[in-house]
Amino acid sequence: MWKRAALATMLWLLCSAAIGADATRELDWMELLPPGEMEALGEAPPLDHNGMFKMTQTGSFKVVPSLNGSKIKIAGYIVPVEVSGNSQMSEFFIVPYFGACIHVPPPPPNQIIFAKLAKTIPVTDIYEAFWIEGTLKVETIKNDIAASAYTLDASKVSVWE
Repeated sequence: MWKRAALATMLWLLCSAAIGADATRELDWMELLPPGEMEALGEAPPLDHNGMFKMTQTGSFKVVPSLNGSKIKIAGYIVPVEVSGNSQMSEFFIVPYFGACIHVPPPPPNQIIFAKLAKTIPVTDIYEAFWIEGTLKVETIKNDIAASAYTLDASKVSVWE
C-alpha cells in the first residue's frame, strides 16, 4: 500500500514540475546576481552626473546559469537600441531604474538585459516602467550603449501598473 502511495506522490510531483516548467516566472532584478555579487554592487563607485554621455560601465558578467532558458516576466525601463525610420523598435535594453543608459553609466552587465522582439512595436515612453515577458538566455551582448550578460527573446511588452 505504501509503495502505491509513494508512486502516486512521485507521479504528482513529476507532473507538477512539468506543468510549472512552462509557467512564466516573475523575476526580481536581484535574482540575476549570483552569490557574492550583491556585495560587489555595494562597492561600485558612485554615479557621476557631471557631463552628459559619460558612459563608463562597471560591474560583472557573472550570471546565474540556472536561469538560462527560463520563461520570465520582469519590470523595468526600456532603452531603445534598434529603431526603424517609422519609430518601430525591434531591440532594446531593459534596465532596473529610470535614467540608466541615458546620461549616467549603465548598470553592471548582469543587471541589464538585451531584449529582441520577433515583431516590432512602437517606441515606448522612456519615462514609463514596463513588464517584459519572454525567454531569458545567458548570453553576452556588447554594443555602443552598453554590455549585457543576459538576453531576452521578448514576447510581450505591457505598461507596468
